Amino acid sequence: MANKTDGEVEKSIISSDMKIKGKITASGGLVLLGNVVGDIKCNSLSIEESGVLKGNIEAELVSIAGKFDGQVLSEVVSIRSTGSVNGEVSYDNISIEEGAKVEAQLGKKKQ
Repeated sequence: MANKTDGEVEKSIISSDMKIKGKITASGGLVLLGNVVGDIKCNSLSIEESGVLKGNIEAELVSIAGKFDGQVLSEVVSIRSTGSVNGEVSYDNISIEEGAKVEAQLGKKKQ
């Protein structure tokens, strides 16, 4: 068992050779290297360069370096230079790196 320090979130990994269809719920963080069709609800989600998600995201922290198509509801959204986003993004704070492909409706979360 890995030791965790206070405040550190446990992460689960969906590897690049995995394809998942359905809803995913995690109490900690999730790192997506593979392909998911469905909704994800977790504390933090990192879609890496090889990751593809078609569905909805509900998480406190979202980082997108891969491909995403759907709706995001998050406190903090970070779209990396390699990221591709289509759909709708609701956020409190957002950052978009130069080179990112964003074809989405962006808006502050409703309080």
